[in-house]
Amino acid sequence: MKKIGAGIAILAAFFMLGCVGSHAKTFTMSMDEVLRDMEYQQNETTHTYYMGFKTLDKGDILIIKDKIWNMTYNSQYDATVVLFSSNNSYPLYFSSNLMNKFHNGEAVKIKLHITEDDKFNYYGQILQGNFEYFEEGWDMNNHTMKFLPPTVITV
Repeated sequence: MKKIGAGIAILAAFFMLGCVGSHAKTFTMSMDEVLRDMEYQQNETTHTYYMGFKTLDKGDILIIKDKIWNMTYNSQYDATVVLFSSNNSYPLYFSSNLMNKFHNGEAVKIKLHITEDDKFNYYGQILQGNFEYFEEGWDMNNHTMKFLPPTVITV
């Protein structure tokens, strides 16, 4: 009897662990689609803010598939600024020099995970609310954006 009870407990734990994170979804979008999915709200009464996505939630995986429209390297910050063909108004910033790895016009894929924070450090002012962003591009300790690691971008 003890073996059956232990087996059931292990099986129950397995199913419960299997369900953890099962709500996460994978979305594939162009940069333009990502930008159209972003939203911002401000509650003047409670002084709280929301910055996030209409369809993406914490834990979701976002795959951006797009072509590089233009890249520039900034040696002062050791960062590469990448603009995309579908919408060249909002760049992504990657740490290190990617100029020899990728080229303008090249199709790339960027894999990111969505996270959330309840604070956003806006030029030294801490805003309270709900802020969704790319986990790889968010500094949870300082509550601000950071450069994306070059490992998230591939051809």
